[in-house]
Amino acid sequence: MAQSDQNDAGNWRGHYLVRQGQAFPIIGAEVHNSSSSTVTGIHKSFRRVSDLGANTVLAPVAWNLLEPTEGTFDTALIDAMVSTARELGLALIPLWFGTWKNAVSTYAPAWVKTDQERFPRAIGGGRRLEHLSAFSSDAKEADSRAFAALMRRIREVDADRTVIAVQVENEIGLLGDTRDRGPLAEAAFASAVPAAVLDAVAREETMPLHAEWRSAGASRHGSWAEVFPDGDRTDEAFMASAFASYTEFVAAAGAQEHDVPLFVNAWLDADSVLDGPVALAGGKRPGDYPSGGPVIPVAAIWEALAPTLDFLAVDLYVADAEPAFAAYRGRRGRLFIPELRADVPGIAQMFSAIGGHRALGVSPFGVDSFDLASPEAATLTDAYGLLRAAAALISANSEAPLHGFALDDANPSVTLEFDDVVVTVHTRDEWGMYTPTYPGYGIAIQADGGVYVLGRGFWITYASRDGREIGLLSADHYRPDRDGLTLVSRLNGDEAGSVIPFPFAGSPLVPGRAIPTRIPDGGITHLVTYTY
Repeated sequence: MAQSDQNDAGNWRGHYLVRQGQAFPIIGAEVHNSSSSTVTGIHKSFRRVSDLGANTVLAPVAWNLLEPTEGTFDTALIDAMVSTARELGLALIPLWFGTWKNAVSTYAPAWVKTDQERFPRAIGGGRRLEHLSAFSSDAKEADSRAFAALMRRIREVDADRTVIAVQVENEIGLLGDTRDRGPLAEAAFASAVPAAVLDAVAREETMPLHAEWRSAGASRHGSWAEVFPDGDRTDEAFMASAFASYTEFVAAAGAQEHDVPLFVNAWLDADSVLDGPVALAGGKRPGDYPSGGPVIPVAAIWEALAPTLDFLAVDLYVADAEPAFAAYRGRRGRLFIPELRADVPGIAQMFSAIGGHRALGVSPFGVDSFDLASPEAATLTDAYGLLRAAAALISANSEAPLHGFALDDANPSVTLEFDDVVVTVHTRDEWGMYTPTYPGYGIAIQADGGVYVLGRGFWITYASRDGREIGLLSADHYRPDRDGLTLVSRLNGDEAGSVIPFPFAGSPLVPGRAIPTRIPDGGITHLVTYTY
């Protein structure tokens, strides 16, 4: 069930989900859409996720495979997902591909797709769309029964709580028009605007529709056309109201069967938190991106009409993710990215999200395609190791000061302030002798009497907060392992001066030295300082 209180008993610990009684930052991996469509595929893809080093797997549950015949449920795939994740020591987040997946209805069962009188399609752009209408009560009821059956089965087979959350639908919204223009939708548009929508618009002054509503007279009674001006924002809010109400009906049916956090994910639009068009984000107009989905301009409507949802998540395939991170975390203090890039820029964003925005989790998409012997897989595996180590530290110190950063040519350094020490992260030297490798990325957390720094592609210097001279009591170098951290060496002397490096794994010997020197590349150092 949804809770605004971030200290919910059972499912939540501060910003984080709970697993086995502890705060559990999700260092996840989402498999491809068809990877969980067979038991064989589940075993293969989940093993790949485990081998790469994630702690959580996200995988689809398709409505057409769960309920191939109306009222008859085949639970073999969800059973296999739960048991395989459990055997591999992974947490599991099933993704319900029900009425909508990426704003279309391709995962609906054949008995739904072919009965278009009972389950009408949306009309947009002057044509019938491959999209079940959000105004269809028959579709809503059928989806809710299937989702309830899924949640009931999870409760029956998952006594140890391998499943830590469930996504309801996938990238909801309407493509091809700003709103559904079918008969059911037109009747709804001509009806009174729900009071909860008006309350949300009136309360949320930063919502673009708020200013338009006020300019139109701020009426609290009437149809959509009477209360709001004609335009994209009104159409988007109308669809958000429909989708959120539909999703609430489905989510509430599932929540009655099993108490596990529920969420939806957004196909990002190009304007709500970004400046201009960005590759792999949505377009600039509702309908070019899924109109009515849980994007920031209509987030308040979603939260008002779908209270069973615990948070709104965002799929990220953009160059500058920081505004999106801040905007979504700003909704309920809960940031989750169930899809993002699995390449090096995406890895840097994972560190920034976990450390800089206290994300409850991150999850690159499609990682089961990687060849484990490839350089790309090696980079991701290294990042997963560091992030799992960071997650272990966060779990044990969930309220400790925490920073995350991604470094590039435009942002080559960052200063991190802790209780007694200031840590400066560098990628350029003042003499111009060092050529940075971008992006660099890292996390720093205050714990165990000092500061842990984890990451790649930078070096650090440190100073006292009060301006006094500072020295090291210890500088312990670690590498990540499955259980947390393994101590590699206790640095001192020439290896623990005023500059401590964090090179990429496998870096060569330091060139031009008479004494062979390899910079420790475990990627984790715990600093304990003193002043004099």
